[in-house]
Amino acid sequence: MDRYIAFILVVLLSPADAQASYFNTDRPQKIMGSFLTEVEHIDEVAEFSNAFGFAPKSVDEITHYLDANVHKMLPVISIGKLLFDPGTGMYRNDPYGIIDAIEMSAVRHREILFLLDEPLWTIRKACNEGKTKACRDIENRYADTLATLRSVGRLLRQQFPGSGVMHIEAWAELVLQKQAYPDELVIMLDDAEYLGFDCYGDFYSCGSPELGYNSHIDYGTGVWNTMQALESANPIGRKLFLVPGGFLADKLFDDVETLMDQLYLNAYLLNQSKEIGGLGVFLWGDMVEDGRFFTGARNIRSIVDLITLIAQFFGVGKKTSF
Repeated sequence: MDRYIAFILVVLLSPADAQASYFNTDRPQKIMGSFLTEVEHIDEVAEFSNAFGFAPKSVDEITHYLDANVHKMLPVISIGKLLFDPGTGMYRNDPYGIIDAIEMSAVRHREILFLLDEPLWTIRKACNEGKTKACRDIENRYADTLATLRSVGRLLRQQFPGSGVMHIEAWAELVLQKQAYPDELVIMLDDAEYLGFDCYGDFYSCGSPELGYNSHIDYGTGVWNTMQALESANPIGRKLFLVPGGFLADKLFDDVETLMDQLYLNAYLLNQSKEIGGLGVFLWGDMVEDGRFFTGARNIRSIVDLITLIAQFFGVGKKTSF
C-alpha cells in the first residue's frame, strides 16, 4: 500500500508543465494574424489569418471573442491588464476569472496562446510612478514578476492542456536592461513558448530621442540570444514571434511607405528561419491611446493588400486576386 501512496504523491507533485503540456510550436503553418479592437472584426481577418489577438477590457469580453471565433482561428488573449494590480504596481497570481470566462464559451478551443504584453516595462512604469514593490522587483531582476507569471502560465496550461504563453517585451525595456547590465542577456519569461519585442517605427531606426534608435535586428538579436540560452537549458521548442506595425499614427508611422517597408522586412525575416514562428500585425482597427489617434490596417488599403499577399505566400488564408 505504501508504494501506491508514494506513486500517487509523485504524480501529484510532478511539475504540471512538463514538455508534453507545452504549446506545440512545431506547426505546419506560421502563426499569422492581426490584433483586433472589436469582436466584429474577426470575420474581416479570417480570409488571411489563422490567428487573431485581442486585449479584453474585462473577463466577459474573453467569452464574447471566443464565441465569435466560428472560423476556429488560434486565439491570442492579452491577459496582462487583467492580472496587474495598479495599487501595488505588481502582477497577481489570479487567472481564475480568465479560466472561468474561457470555460463559459460555447466554442471549444483546444489551443490558446496567452499573451503577456510588455510585462516588465509595465513594472518599470509602476516604479517610475512611485510603487516601491515594483522598484524593488527591478533591483532583483524581476524575480517576483517572473515567479508570478510562471505560476499563472502553469495554472492556465493545467486547465487548458496544449495552450501556451507568449511574451512580447517593449523595446525600451530591452535598452534599459542592456544599459544597466551590458554583459547580461535581456530578461524574458523563461517558460514562454513564444518570445518577441515591439518597436513601432522605421525598421532600421526605431526608438526615441531619450533612449536612442536601433534597428529591429538589434532588438530582435537580444531576444533571440536569450531564447537560445533558455532553449539550451530547457528545450520546449521556443520560437521568436514578430510584431510589425500595421497602423498610421503621429510620430510612429507618419507615412504609408515606411509602414509598408517594415511590414515587408518582417515578412522577409519570417521566411528565414524555422525558429521564427509567426507574425502578428498591430493593429487592425482604429483606436485612441494617450490622446493619439491610430488608423488601423483595415482602413489602409495598401496595407490590407500587403498583409493578404504575405499570408498567401505562407499558405495562410484564401487566395485572392487583385
